[in-house]
Order: sequence, then C-alpha cells, then structure tokens
Amino acid sequence: MAFVARALARGASRRLASSSMSTTAPTPSLSRRASSVTEAATYATRGPAHEVLELTTVPLPPMGPGDVRVRMLAAPVNPSDVNIIEGKYPLPRAVPGVGGNEGVGEVVAAGAACVGARVGDRVVPNRSYVDGTWRRDIVSACENFDVIDRDVPVHAAATLTVNPCTALRLLEDYDAREGDTVVINAATSGVGRALLQIARTRGIRTIAMCRPREDARETEEVFESLRADGADVVLPDVEGKMLRLDARTRELASRARVAYNAVGGYSAQTMLRLLQPNAGSRMVTYGGMSKQPLLVPTGAFIFKDITLSGFWLTRWLEHDATHNSGRGRRAMLDEICALIRSGALVVDAARFRDVPLARLQSTLALDAAAPDCPGLHKILLRL
Repeated sequence: MAFVARALARGASRRLASSSMSTTAPTPSLSRRASSVTEAATYATRGPAHEVLELTTVPLPPMGPGDVRVRMLAAPVNPSDVNIIEGKYPLPRAVPGVGGNEGVGEVVAAGAACVGARVGDRVVPNRSYVDGTWRRDIVSACENFDVIDRDVPVHAAATLTVNPCTALRLLEDYDAREGDTVVINAATSGVGRALLQIARTRGIRTIAMCRPREDARETEEVFESLRADGADVVLPDVEGKMLRLDARTRELASRARVAYNAVGGYSAQTMLRLLQPNAGSRMVTYGGMSKQPLLVPTGAFIFKDITLSGFWLTRWLEHDATHNSGRGRRAMLDEICALIRSGALVVDAARFRDVPLARLQSTLALDAAAPDCPGLHKILLRL
C-alpha cells in the first residue's frame, strides 16, 4: 500500500500549499507535532470493503494556523461507509482514501488562528470533512469540526451525526405532531430506535415494524426492547404474511399520517396499508435495506391520496450550509446532546461491537459471510 501512502501524501502537500498563502505562520511547535504519520484503514481501489481495506501508515500534513490536530477516539462503520468504498453511494470520495465519515475525537493541538475549538475539546467532523475517520489522528481545518459536550458518552458521540440527526429531521420536517401516530420499519436500526425515543418525548405514538429473529424467545426480547424505547405497538415485518391488527393497533393506525421507510420492498407496502386515506398521509423513504424496489399499489395514490417522498441527510446539511451558514446543524447537535444528557435518548453501548483498527478488515470479512444476520451489532472502531 505504498501507493496509497504516496497518494495521500500528495494530497496533504496540496492542502499545505493552499494553507501557506495565509499571512499568519503556524506555531512552530504545532507544526513539528503535526508533521508526522498515523495509522489508518485505507483503500486504493473500489470494491468490497473486506477485500480492499488495509491498515497502513499515512502522512499527516503540517498544521496551518487555522488547523486542529484531532486524536480520534472512536468511529462507527455505517452502511454508507461501506457503500462509498464499493463505489455504490452518490457521495464522491477520492481514491485512494481513508474509510469512514463519522466519529468523535479530542483536539490535541490548535493553530493560532483556530476559532471555535480549543485543546481538550471533544469534536465531531461535519460535512466539510472528507478525509476519512477510520484513523488514529486527523489534521484538518478547524471549521471542519463541531464541538460537542464532553458529557456525551464516547460511543454515543461517535454515532451522533448520522442516525440521531436523521431521526430528528424526519420528525421535525414531515409534520409529525403530538397525538399523531407514525409508522417505522427497520425499528431496531440506529435511526429507528432514535425515532422511537425522540417521538416519545414529543407525545407522538409509534407503530414499530421489525423482522422476527430465529426463535420466539429472541424475537420477544427484541420486541420488548423496542417497547422500552417507546414503541406503542410492535408488528412482525414478514414478507407474504397477512397483516392482522388487534384493536389497539387499529386505533393507533387511525391516526397514522406519516411512515418512515428504510427497507423498501414488501415492508413499504405494509406501511402504506397502515396509513390513513385522504388525510394528507405521506411515506418518507430514507433507506433501502432490502435492496428491493419500492413497489407501490396504484390504489395508494388514487384512493388513499398518499404522497411519497425521500429524505437524505446530506442534502439537508448542504442546504443548511448554503442558506443558513450551518446554524441548523449546530442547533440540531445541541438538541441531540441535550436529549442524551437528560436520558430521553439512550444509545445503548451493548448494541455495539468494539473493534480495534487492526481487526477491522477481518471483522468485515466475517460479517460479509453472514449478510442476513439481523441481530448483528454495529462495529465501533476504538481508536
């Protein structure tokens, strides 16, 4: 992987050349500290992550006056991260590159012109940062990071900027109001559990859909965990099974105007049947875990007047950066941190697998050999 290191070094040199136009020189001690290398999970070509990732040493650019050096603490492996490496995600990333887009770290050095972050601050990368988080250290512009509360546990902070933010936006941007019912599939996902918990704080009722597990006891344990997170009703999400609703579910469905779809296929069709007709109902698709097309019965449009729309957090963040200078993003992070501090939003550490950087590729290989295991916990790289 010497090719990767050389290519990343050229990128670091270009960033340094750009920053050298500033009239303020970096502090010498900071410059010496940052002109080093770090370990990272890198890829030199597109392909399955478990095949193309390697643990390599990559250079860090010397710090400019507006830069920070961040010691990464933890970073998750999200499905979108893997899709980017495979070349299947509509978010361009340079090749060769470092994997990962989310994580949390601590500022260990800050340039003289850095505004908003100080040594010792906990930070998360924002949408401006594109150089990968599956690495031990980062040197980048201060503006590429947002400072967050140190009170937020590391595992929750590392997963702060994707799933909880998506859940919050889905509830706020699609007119889910107190007393309404919303329908959620992929309820055990990070977004699903955040949706359940945040909805509960707002007096919004929830019908959660979840794939059954291999045995009845395990299924009931999972369903009970969803009820603990706030689900009023949990329905088994099973293809080809006739949906039979008890009186409580029918009562909740009578107020269901919004459904949040992360699966597609048969699961989305079940959601459409639960939504109320002629009530301004909407199904919002933000994921496609089943990798099956979204097949919508004609009657959903004609007789139920249901609207279909899509949500992509990246698009929301781009709009916020362009039209609101990122203020919406920062307010959203503050709100989520407050929910975590208050205990209203709990990110259960037991639902993660702590994996050291050196074992990432082998862990991904094991996961690839068992692609249909619904209870597999998210990988959290401890860096």
